[in-house]
Amino acid sequence: MKRYGQRCPVARALDVIGERWTPLIVRELLLGPKRYTDLLESLPGIGTNILAGRLSDLESRGVVDKRRLPRPTPVAVYELTEAGRALAPVLRELRAWGEQFGPAPAPGDVARPAWIIQSATARNPRLRAGRVCELRVGADYFELNGAQDTVDVRAGLASQPDAVLTIEPSLFMRLASGRIEASAASKQIEIEGDRRVARDVLTMLAGSAR
Repeated sequence: MKRYGQRCPVARALDVIGERWTPLIVRELLLGPKRYTDLLESLPGIGTNILAGRLSDLESRGVVDKRRLPRPTPVAVYELTEAGRALAPVLRELRAWGEQFGPAPAPGDVARPAWIIQSATARNPRLRAGRVCELRVGADYFELNGAQDTVDVRAGLASQPDAVLTIEPSLFMRLASGRIEASAASKQIEIEGDRRVARDVLTMLAGSAR
């Protein structure tokens, strides 16, 4: 990886995470450990050689670890180190900057539930501290944990959710794009548990991808 060769923290940070695709790899791993094939699927447009190279660079810089899961699924996964997880606020600020100053999406741009949820929780963290919601969007499952002024998003099942929401992907996109209000969407969503938690999550998602 090339260096800027400048005694400046910005330049030194970009020496590590400034390559094309690298911040998006971090975005995916903030959701939790992923296999190489999971990352490849989550990053449409990236080449296999580019992904392998970026992961190797991030490993060597102490941002990503590669480990093998125990039996019965002894597969290798990539996960963020402490240094990698510390990039979460940086990604939140990049989202905010992109929404305010970035170019408008082009027709045909890919959209994924995970990206919308990450953006929604960063923009409007409505889930109260200590509350947990499991959000199921089609075959994708997410655990949303409310904290002080933020909501942590992880891929997968929640261990002890206060509420479980099951929503069809088409309805999820209508809600996120603002084509249906949270109150109307709630009537078409399967909700288990605390309906106040469900209301907060739906309000948080509503219009988040206009």
